Amino acid sequence: YVLVPGLPRGREAASAVSVGLASGLIGHTAAAALGLSLIISRPPVVLNTIKYAGVAYLVYMGIKAVMGRNRPESLLPESGEASPVENHSATKLFRIGVTMNLLNPKVILFFLALFPQFLDPASLTPKTDIFTLGGIFALQAWTIFSLVSILSGFLSRRFSTDRLSHKTVSWI
Repeated sequence: YVLVPGLPRGREAASAVSVGLASGLIGHTAAAALGLSLIISRPPVVLNTIKYAGVAYLVYMGIKAVMGRNRPESLLPESGEASPVENHSATKLFRIGVTMNLLNPKVILFFLALFPQFLDPASLTPKTDIFTLGGIFALQAWTIFSLVSILSGFLSRRFSTDRLSHKTVSWI
């Protein structure tokens, strides 16, 4: 998803989403450290509610994207206007990234399946160990997302909006 706002709007927009996605991982780390991930995964109704909330959010975002395709100005500025990043604030893009990650039940299950393998059962500080692992995971994810942000900035400049039609860019 980092490329989606990055191609039409540039590296700054993609970076805002990157930070949001990584921040969502910190939320999942805190949930895992406090045992909330385990509690959420046990009763199927809670995990299913999170799944359906995530699906509903993605459907909402998809409908919003399709509806916006007929309005190229929603994605790209006209020549002489403010930069594309200003069309959607970094704060809004950050919130989208956080929401997308927090509503992703696969991350909860990933933390439940992967992290215990790297924890010492005899550790006196299991919460600290989980926070450490989660922090490392969020940092490496943010690094990868940042590299994608840089790539999207390069691609955005390379294929500037005057070389691509608004309709082409809106389908990306």
